[in-house]
Amino acid sequence: MVERSTIAQIEAIERDAWLDLYAAAPPPLRAGLGIAQRPADDGALLIVRAIDHLQFNRLGYLGLRAPVNAATIDAAIAAFDAAGVKNWIVHAPEAAEGLADLCAARGLTQHPRTWAKFVRDDRPAPSVGTSLAVREVDASDGPAFGAAAAQGFGMPPVMGQWLAALPGRPRWRCFAAFDGDQAVAAGALFADGEAAWLGIGATSPSHRGRGAQSAILAARIDAAIVSGCTVLTTETGIPQPGEAGPSYANIQRAGFAIAYPRPNWRRA
Repeated sequence: MVERSTIAQIEAIERDAWLDLYAAAPPPLRAGLGIAQRPADDGALLIVRAIDHLQFNRLGYLGLRAPVNAATIDAAIAAFDAAGVKNWIVHAPEAAEGLADLCAARGLTQHPRTWAKFVRDDRPAPSVGTSLAVREVDASDGPAFGAAAAQGFGMPPVMGQWLAALPGRPRWRCFAAFDGDQAVAAGALFADGEAAWLGIGATSPSHRGRGAQSAILAARIDAAIVSGCTVLTTETGIPQPGEAGPSYANIQRAGFAIAYPRPNWRRA
């Protein structure tokens, strides 16, 4: 059983990473995509008006360091409606007491996709082999990092322009796998104090199955440990019956354990 204080810690580092990722968006993209982020009690509200997808439109991280405020949920729903996005979710882990009830009272229902939150300590990452060259990238590699991540996620090039702002940004460390001079996979680490969040892991379809993500995951774990982090976290969707769930398996092979499931609530 993961202690409530640890749940609050790993939710907070993910929250801070996403708030800073949104803050990193260059002003022209922020205006063009309708990017907005703001704290919401002890959580965060994230909106991208031009990308009507639940990954970019979320209310989360509530109810772990402060009681859940019903007015905060109502304000978030109003903000989603004002932005014109229909695909949004509210993260509601069981530890956030009363949050699921408040969602249900507003006519929200559980999304069929539940996310699993993972945690590991500062044990060294397992050894991983790949034919690709994995290295940390800096601001000069930002466009290559962003393009690889966007392609791996199947997102338009504008997302690559956004993610290109992360390499070299304070608290971020970014890694890419290269086939020759071409970046074909990406992954990022956000570290603050003893906690670290690992995210934005994606591989171009042409280079999947070559160990890129496992190698980038190991590189980020080692980087977090060197930075003094002792609580590392990441997340992915729990596979549905019949789904392969490669990320779900890769994360556990890297020494992460499931900390708790995190249901998502949406408008019916």
